[in-house]
Amino acid sequence: MQHRYGRSKEDYFILRQKARRLRRTGNSYQEIIHKLKLSKSTVSRWCRDIKLSPTQIEVLGKRYDTQLRGARANRVKRQKEIEIIQKTARKEIRRPNREMLKMAGAMLYWAEGNKTNHLGLTNSNPAMIIFMVNWFEKFLNIKPNQLKAHLHLHDGQNEKKIKRYWSKLTQVPENRFGKTYIKPEGTGHRKNKLYNGTIRISMYNKNLLYKVLAWIDQYQKYVTSR
Repeated sequence: MQHRYGRSKEDYFILRQKARRLRRTGNSYQEIIHKLKLSKSTVSRWCRDIKLSPTQIEVLGKRYDTQLRGARANRVKRQKEIEIIQKTARKEIRRPNREMLKMAGAMLYWAEGNKTNHLGLTNSNPAMIIFMVNWFEKFLNIKPNQLKAHLHLHDGQNEKKIKRYWSKLTQVPENRFGKTYIKPEGTGHRKNKLYNGTIRISMYNKNLLYKVLAWIDQYQKYVTSR
């Protein structure tokens, strides 16, 4: 009789005997799983009645400590590699001039911004929102107190507290915040609640939208031209 994975009843009997023999000789569950290609639940079910001796337990503990130290050393080594990569990459970026910042904001708007009806961008990342608020002021002469803001929250989040948070961060006055959209529970929305929700900052000015879209179009032509 064939079981799943193409193993017969006899195969499982042989594997069970091997697993129990390995356990009796002091192998850990993980070692048995690796050697015999079995699931953790299967090894646990087959070997849970086998008691290891104090000496075997001590050996397993020392082996685990060695593995833990090795994993920690690898993490430290990898972190140093990442730091070198990042340090080198930062040197590749010179101080951005006005045109570079203008392009950066336009590209960000291309990816995340509203393309119809009005100028606006929705996101949950505070750094991105701050960048775009500053970008609107620097390149479109839109002051924070001219922007409108709307929050998207999950049911149960503290609307007043979160509104204060975003208002302080963006310098958009609280009285410039429109009605908050609350996502009700049990409607198929994501369950992992964003701590401070999502904010949409906007300016109902189609002329400014057309201006930004024209910038994006021009940058796109520069990149794709041959």
